[in-house]
Amino acid sequence: MGLLALLCAVPGCDGDGGTGTPGPNVAGRWAYRATALHGTQVSCSTSQVVLNLVRIPGSLRLDARFDGSAFAFQLECSQGERTATLRFTDGTSVLNGEIQDGVVAFDFGFPDFIHTGTLADEMGGTVATRLDLSGTPLSEVGVVNLVGEWEAVRD
Repeated sequence: MGLLALLCAVPGCDGDGGTGTPGPNVAGRWAYRATALHGTQVSCSTSQVVLNLVRIPGSLRLDARFDGSAFAFQLECSQGERTATLRFTDGTSVLNGEIQDGVVAFDFGFPDFIHTGTLADEMGGTVATRLDLSGTPLSEVGVVNLVGEWEAVRD
């Protein structure tokens, strides 16, 4: 067992007993968008968001763990013909990123978007969030839980 641990300390070891061939690489710039986020009374979607993702040092597998940042974006929500636009001018952090066997998961720091999906040449899957629409033209909706789809392509 000690020899296996020592062998996996060399570059290129992916920790799965395979050939050491790296899996899909998440590091870099991505163009992200969340669409069709639906809640009880409202639906929302984001503008295009640029993500900059980086591998966390010390990870044995290429891209097994990552974090990064999401640049400024806006979230447009509607209820019937009424709309509200939330602007995230400071962007947000990408947290808790992890990849295993082509499955990817990560979060946004604020708003708290929780992502799961798959990674190949592109990424995509399901996103869930909880938004407070108080203080917007949709204030009577209050706090709403939303679930939808997200996708990201290399920028």
